[in-house]
Amino acid sequence: MGVKVSVLILPEHRITTVELETGKVRELVHKLGYATEGVIVVKDGRPLLEDEQLEDGDNVTLYRAASGG
Repeated sequence: MGVKVSVLILPEHRITTVELETGKVRELVHKLGYATEGVIVVKDGRPLLEDEQLEDGDNVTLYRAASGG
């Protein structure tokens, strides 16, 4: 049974829903096409570690590292 998570991706201000097999933060980041080193995933105002478990129905924010001048 999968875990569905709603994700707000910043700085794009894009919202998407992702279905995960394991529900790990690492899986979420990779499924969205990012490297874990380049993002921060936050739930309820708290940064999550890549091996933390997400629950079905969670709402998280993914902050993507931005570069440039």
